[in-house]
Amino acid sequence: MAPTILHAVILQATSRSMIFRKCAECTNKIIGVAQNVELRSAGVLYYCPECDKDVDKYKANYDLQLIVSVSNGQKIQQAVVYDEGVSRLLGCSADKLCELLLESPALLDEIEEKLIGLRCHLVTRQEKKKKGKKPSNNVVIVDAIIPADPRFRPVFVENEEET
Repeated sequence: MAPTILHAVILQATSRSMIFRKCAECTNKIIGVAQNVELRSAGVLYYCPECDKDVDKYKANYDLQLIVSVSNGQKIQQAVVYDEGVSRLLGCSADKLCELLLESPALLDEIEEKLIGLRCHLVTRQEKKKKGKKPSNNVVIVDAIIPADPRFRPVFVENEEET
C-alpha cells in the first residue's frame, strides 16, 4: 500500500518518553533496573527478558508519540514516529541524544518547544500486522515528518556546529 501524506500541525509531543533501548544481542526491548546514579556508573543498567540477563550494551531508539491536528483542525489524530523519522527531524540519532542529555537534560524541553505548533507533512503508512495482535486503527504510523516551513532546521544542527 502506498504511503499517505497528511497535512498537520503538531499539538503535543511526548519527548520525555521518546527514547527506549533494545538489547544489542537480540534487539528486544530491555527494562531499566537502575535509577541510581552509582549503579549506572557500575554498569548495572538494564535487564533483557528475552536473553534473561543484565545487559550493558544496548541500542537507543526513538518512539515519539504525537497528537496532531489534520485537515485544517477538523480531526485530531494520534501518531507515532519511530527511529529514522525522528532522527531526520532532530538531526541526531537516539544514541547521540542520550549522550547529549547527560550534559543537558533540558534538551527535551527544547525539542518539545520546537515541535509543538510545527506545521508539517506526515508521510504515513499502515501499521504492520503482528501475530496475534490487531492493528490499532486510531494511531497513525509516521515514517517521515517534513516541516512545511522551508526555513526549518533540525534541532541539533546548531549544537553540532558548535562542537
